Amino acid sequence: VTMKLMDEVAGIVAARHCKTNIVTASVDAINFHEKIKKGSVITISGRMTFTSNKSMEIEVFVDADPFVDEPQERYRAVSAFFTYVSLSKEGRPLPVPQLL
Repeated sequence: VTMKLMDEVAGIVAARHCKTNIVTASVDAINFHEKIKKGSVITISGRMTFTSNKSMEIEVFVDADPFVDEPQERYRAVSAFFTYVSLSKEGRPLPVPQLL
């Protein structure tokens, strides 16, 4: 479930950047830093880190806030890099707008 949510967040970042259809091209190593404790509230965020003419890279973070058991600080649980491609309505690759 966590990886699916991470892909959805990365897809939203990519779609907002390109304003076109997008598709996941690849996922770099998913780093599971710490276990997410049952009952934790998670926050998933993404940011564009790189664009080329044909693809874009989005870094996604999952932070966990374990407030149920003993309160502790929010911590980074998972991170990964996703690569996306912008597509035309016909499914052909489109140029990706550069980062400003």
